[in-house]
Amino acid sequence: MISAKRPTAGWVYLAVFIAIGLSLSMLGPSLTYLRERAQVSKGEIGALFVAQAIGYLSGSLLSGRIYDRGLGHRALATALFGLVGAVALIPQFTSVAALAVPFALIGVVVGIADVGCNTLVVWHSRGSGSTRLLNALHLFFGIGALASPLVVDRSLALSHGLSLFAVVLCGYTAVIAVVVLMHQAPIPFAVGNEPTTTATQTPVRVLTVISVFFFLYVGVEFGFSGWLKTYAEGIHLPGASAPTLLNTAFWVSFTVGRLLAVMLAARIRSGTMLAGSCTLTVGLLAVMVVADGDATWVWITTVLIGFAIAPQFATMIAYAEEHIALSGRSTSWFVSGAGLGSLVLPFVIGQMLDQSGSSAMPLAVFVAAIITAAWLLVVRRELTVATR
Repeated sequence: MISAKRPTAGWVYLAVFIAIGLSLSMLGPSLTYLRERAQVSKGEIGALFVAQAIGYLSGSLLSGRIYDRGLGHRALATALFGLVGAVALIPQFTSVAALAVPFALIGVVVGIADVGCNTLVVWHSRGSGSTRLLNALHLFFGIGALASPLVVDRSLALSHGLSLFAVVLCGYTAVIAVVVLMHQAPIPFAVGNEPTTTATQTPVRVLTVISVFFFLYVGVEFGFSGWLKTYAEGIHLPGASAPTLLNTAFWVSFTVGRLLAVMLAARIRSGTMLAGSCTLTVGLLAVMVVADGDATWVWITTVLIGFAIAPQFATMIAYAEEHIALSGRSTSWFVSGAGLGSLVLPFVIGQMLDQSGSSAMPLAVFVAAIITAAWLLVVRRELTVATR
């Protein structure tokens, strides 16, 4: 019965990740509007990144064992309905303190859904390899993230606020939540196919080392994408709509990068793909720092950075799964690390922008990317030792 449901259920998880991409990526392109509406500084509006990240961290930490108990689709649908309620609240508030509430709630429910989809995809594709489906899952996050600045821009133009964005996201998410409930969830471990090393036996040290990679990677991704539009405005990128278009260009290349990762997953080993992706990201950010706001190089490097960093999240999950058995608990560790990363670097960049100007953004992300690439070596050593 489960196998008959698998092809359709796989598409359901992909559709959920569009909603996750839309919701997690809306803060960056709407930041200037929210800051002007609340009449606060760039550093103060950065508190919304913190609120969302704390919520995301909390949701991901709390949800792993729920999925391990076989409550997969019920937990996922509940999170999606929660996302509908949280997004609907955003147009109602103006102050930073009030806005922190719906953004924190978005973080909580998206954290639950993120852990759920990544875990359920691994169980869903058991026996046929999960690398391609994991990359496809995160490709669909890129599709949602790509659509987010466009929908935010149209919402600001047509409804003079985020009301239209809320209607679009809430309507789509509510429909997906109902579809999720109509399908049977995969079970944690198939009968007769229990792993020889269960996820509960995976050493905390190994889970911690991998989680640190996600912390660093998501700090790079969110630090760059979240402040990209503000950075473009700060350096006065030529063109009235240039900051929005630059943000969109990043997500287009990000999405294309994940599409390419899906196609290459069967031909390139996950470890090799990770190493190449991390190295290319460092090199491109170095060029952006040296270019120091030159418009041509800002466009070129932004597009290529989106392409370079795209495969890292899904490929690291696939790389970990090659060495240890994944469960809701272990995925929860990884997504929690990612949540903490989305909190720290974006907040730090906001403070640096207030104190040092726009050039602080690419420099901060560049340093974080170097540390991420170096930490990949630690992950590889740890996983090699763990599987001996």
